[in-house]
Amino acid sequence: MSLQWLSAAAFLYTEIGLGLLFCLGFISNSRWQSVFTSKLLALVKQYGNFLFSAFVLLMFVLFIDSAYQTQKYSRIDVSHVDLRNNPQAEVQAHMKLFRAQRNLYITGFSLFMLIVLRRLVTLISSLATLEASHAALGKQAKGASEQARKLMDENEKLRKGTRESAATDTDAEDEKEELKKKVKELTNKLSESKTKLNKSENDLTAMKSQSEGLHKEYDRLLDEHSKLEKKLSIAGGDDDVKKDN
Repeated sequence: MSLQWLSAAAFLYTEIGLGLLFCLGFISNSRWQSVFTSKLLALVKQYGNFLFSAFVLLMFVLFIDSAYQTQKYSRIDVSHVDLRNNPQAEVQAHMKLFRAQRNLYITGFSLFMLIVLRRLVTLISSLATLEASHAALGKQAKGASEQARKLMDENEKLRKGTRESAATDTDAEDEKEELKKKVKELTNKLSESKTKLNKSENDLTAMKSQSEGLHKEYDRLLDEHSKLEKKLSIAGGDDDVKKDN
């Protein structure tokens, strides 16, 4: 087997190994995604893209050549060859046909495996992206559910607080009504007290006026009494003088 066919076989075996490696279940899609997006692989792609494309083109040329060789050797007619003089002629013809078919299968499967590997890489990357999105959505959903639970708890607390405040407001209203009643009672009592006080003041004023009047009348009567006594004393003195005469 020449060098180009050895290279084609090695390339096919490498592709088969990568395909089996991609199909293993213990390596996660996210791990493969990290490998695909690694700096080392990006560097290899940057500098090896031309060589890879050239090698794929070479594989395609070898595939066409092997297809041509297969078609060529499959048309060889050994019926006119004298097998007694050249017994190896038929064997060599079949060997050449076998090698052409082998090379056709190697190159054909190599090109086919390129398509399969590309599809596998695309699917693995898509699955890794979907898993990452699913994990992010799961975290967001979990955070949203926790936030909703917190909001529900706060809402429940607010409802309880509203009920308590309503009950407190009711109690406060009752106390306020009671205070209003007490204030009204005290106001009425104060009005009555003011009325009684005004009446007492009026009575006191009237009594003072009466007392002053009585005092004046008493003074007047004292003056008259004193005057009468003086008159009586004067009258008594005149009678005594008359009796002496």
